[in-house]
Amino acid sequence: MVDLLRHGTTGRSGHLDGRTDFPVDDDGWAQFRRQTEGRMWPLIVTSPLRRARECAEQLAHQTGARLHVDPDWAELDFGALDGLSHERIAQDPDLSAAQAAFQADPSACSLPEGEAWVAFEQRISRALGRLASEEGTGPVLVVSHAGAMRAAMSVACGIAFAPLWSVRISHGTRVRLRLGSDAGGRMWGEIVELSQA
Repeated sequence: MVDLLRHGTTGRSGHLDGRTDFPVDDDGWAQFRRQTEGRMWPLIVTSPLRRARECAEQLAHQTGARLHVDPDWAELDFGALDGLSHERIAQDPDLSAAQAAFQADPSACSLPEGEAWVAFEQRISRALGRLASEEGTGPVLVVSHAGAMRAAMSVACGIAFAPLWSVRISHGTRVRLRLGSDAGGRMWGEIVELSQA
């Protein structure tokens, strides 16, 4: 089993923070604790971004879990839109059009100066493959980001990405996946639990 956990809030709701990195605030720490209290994971994997990594480091220190920082679990780089508020994006016709096109079909429309969707999917697929190879070590916690979690559900479960915008992954959301592989070695996954903070 793999638990994907979005970091807690940074107080920047309404901003498109990909590589823009602010620390989790007090409310964010409370969200994180609600999803992790009383649970044990022998292995905790985390995005290198501060808002995820600091939470993972503290939990690993408290529980004695192994900690692995994996850059493949970083959020998508939103390029020219990274760090901007949704209000600011809406005021710029070019940025607004780019965002709408990306949300409609990310594989066909990259954001200006942003990470190509195919590269994002490839790194999430690599990360999931490494987790699948950890079979037998017990449940794994991945502390990451909404975009990376949606991409993981898409890759593992074979769900087209665009409909996953309708899945609410607010700060502190935890999604439990069961991963496996078929006779040909192809990975498969199923969503077995979704818990909001």
